Amino acid sequence: MISDSVPWREDLIRISRRLRTRDVQRRWTERTYYLVERDIMFGAYSIRRLIESRKTSTRLPQRRLRVRQWPLTGRVPRPLDRFFVTDFYDKEKQTVAEVDVARLCNQVIHSFFFQLALEDDGTTSLAVTSDRGRVSSVMVISLEQLAELFDYVGREDVLDWNANYSSGAELEERISNHDLVESGRARYADADCDLIELTDGSVPEVVQHHPRVFPAPPWGR
Repeated sequence: MISDSVPWREDLIRISRRLRTRDVQRRWTERTYYLVERDIMFGAYSIRRLIESRKTSTRLPQRRLRVRQWPLTGRVPRPLDRFFVTDFYDKEKQTVAEVDVARLCNQVIHSFFFQLALEDDGTTSLAVTSDRGRVSSVMVISLEQLAELFDYVGREDVLDWNANYSSGAELEERISNHDLVESGRARYADADCDLIELTDGSVPEVVQHHPRVFPAPPWGR
């Protein structure tokens, strides 16, 4: 369980910046490949730990990202095949799908295939699938998308936490700065998303000085 989420979030923001630099990198070495693999793996693990420690909005795990999928075209690849992704999945028959954040992180953490690929436009993408997922397809996501996700989570601030255990079930609702902005009730007041202001233009003093304890009203009102 994470007690202080701030260092984890700060690392996610730093990883995001590095991935944006690597996204358009042309010269790759074993060292740079390792550094990107390490950053992506640590970023995915960090998000999962934040989710499991209830340090994110309750909506984050279900947040959807658009990815490409390459279908399996022959037999299921074996461990010795893990470096030959295009021999088993058809890039020409790719489809567009959506994956939630929780599943994406698990695919990365438990990856069977984990390969970086240079796109025609000079950007870089990750082809990844877990040991279980390899029986059907591999998903492809750009480094830019991963950078955006890591930055989004790194700048998330849980502002209100409500829990109801009276029914015997653990019903929790954690509301973040992103939730308020995406609902149209507020907007970011600075580039770092540390401060938010209400849509009527007011900026409560508590938000200016203590954004992490801003008492957000019940969701949906």
